[in-house]
Amino acid sequence: MVATLNSDGPFTVFAPTDDAFVALLDLLGDDYNSLDDFDTMEEMSLLKDILLFHVITSEVKSTDLSAGEVPTALPNNSIEIISSGDIFVIGDASSTDANITGVDIMASNGVAHTIDKVLLPQSAIDFVTQLQMKTIVETAVDTDDLSLLVDALIQADAGLVETLNGNGPFTVFAPTNTAFAALLDTLGDDYNSLSDFDTEEEKDLLVTILTYHVVAGTAAFSTNLSDGQEIETFQGENVTVIIKDGTVHISDATDENATVVIPDVEASNGVVHVIDKVLLPQAALDALTPPTPNIVEAAQATESLSAPVSALIQSDAGLVTTLSGEGPFTVFAPTNEAFTNFLNDLGPNYNSLSDFDTEEEKTLLAKLLTYHVVSGAAVASTDLSDHQEIATVQGESLFAILSHGVQIRDKSHVDANVTTPDVMTSNGIVHIIDKVLLPQEIIDALH
Repeated sequence: MVATLNSDGPFTVFAPTDDAFVALLDLLGDDYNSLDDFDTMEEMSLLKDILLFHVITSEVKSTDLSAGEVPTALPNNSIEIISSGDIFVIGDASSTDANITGVDIMASNGVAHTIDKVLLPQSAIDFVTQLQMKTIVETAVDTDDLSLLVDALIQADAGLVETLNGNGPFTVFAPTNTAFAALLDTLGDDYNSLSDFDTEEEKDLLVTILTYHVVAGTAAFSTNLSDGQEIETFQGENVTVIIKDGTVHISDATDENATVVIPDVEASNGVVHVIDKVLLPQAALDALTPPTPNIVEAAQATESLSAPVSALIQSDAGLVTTLSGEGPFTVFAPTNEAFTNFLNDLGPNYNSLSDFDTEEEKTLLAKLLTYHVVSGAAVASTDLSDHQEIATVQGESLFAILSHGVQIRDKSHVDANVTTPDVMTSNGIVHIIDKVLLPQEIIDALH
C-alpha cells in the first residue's frame, strides 16, 4: 500500500483521523486495542480492503465533488458522495456517514481529504457482524429455554462445549427445556435430571444423543433444507427433513417427529434451529430399551410360572440352557396352580417337584416338559387352526382346539385352556395354560 500510494497516481485519499481509527478499534471490541492486532492473514486482508476503500484512482478536489457513487480502488466497491445542505458527506456500507473535516491537502501524486470516520466496505461490515455474533454455545447459554441443552453438553463431559465453541461451521438442532424434560419423564424414575447421567456408560449415551443433533461442516439454514432430505449427523446416523405447510420437521429413529419452532438462529460458527423434541438415534433407542427376555428369563420374571422354572431346573436335562438359546421355540407354560393340581393327581409320593429326584424320575420330568415345547417355530395363537396337529420336542403331538377360545388337547381326557396367549420373547413365544399337558408316555409311566 505504501508503494502504491508513493507511485505516480493520481489518487484521491479520504484519510481518517487518529480519532476515527480509535473509534473503529472500540467498535471491534477487546481483541483489537491497536492496529497491531490485525495480525492474521484474514485480518491483514481486511485492513487492506478498508484502506483501498478510501482511495479513488483519480484526483478529485473538494470543488470537484458532486453527489453520486464513486468507484474506489477496492474492486466492485463504491463510496457515495451525499449532499447535505451546503456540504458533502461520505456514505459507506454502514448506516453512519463520514464528515469531511479537511480538504485539498495537495501532494505530488494527488490530493487528500481528512474525514472523521473510517469508511467500511461490506467485507468489513460482515467482519464486524461476525465479531459481534456469539458462538453456538454462547447463544444457547444466553437463551433461557436452552439451559438444559447447555447442562447436557456439560454433563456429557466429552469436550462438546469446546467443540461447539470452535470454528465450525455447524448446524445444531437444539431441543428446548420442555423437550429435555419430556425425555427425562420417558426414561423413568432413575432420571430426574441430566445429572443422573453420571456413569461412563450413561455419559457415552448422552454424547450419542447430543452429537445426533449436530451437523458438522455446514451451516444449513432453513432455506437450504428440502423435503425428504437426509442429513448425516456428527453421531453417524441420519436425520430426515420433512417440510409441511412451510414448517420444518425433523425425523429421527422414533415414530415422533420434532418440529422446528425457531429456525435460523445465526451464530458466529453456524446456525441453530430450536426444536420441540430431543432427537433419538437408533443407537440410543437400543441402549435405552431393555433387551427382550428369552423364554426362560420371561418365565423367571412371571410369578405364576415359578413352578415350570423349578421343573426345568429339577429335570437336570439342560432344558434351561436349551430354552435360553436361539430358538425359535413355542412353549405351552403351565401355571403354578396347574403344577399343583398335577402333583395332587400323582398322590402322596409327590408333594413337590423336588420329589422327582431319581434319575428315572428326572428323565420322566424332562419328557413331560419337552411335551410342552415346539422347536423351530414361534407359533402365535392367530396362526393356529382348529384341530391342528402340533409336533412337540418329546415326539408326541398336541392338537389345537378353537371352539371356545384356544384349548390344547393332550393324551388325557381334559383339554388345557390358553389363559394368556402370545407372550413374545427374544427366542420365541409362550402361551400360558391352566393344565400340565400329558403325553401317552407319561400317562403310561405314572399309572
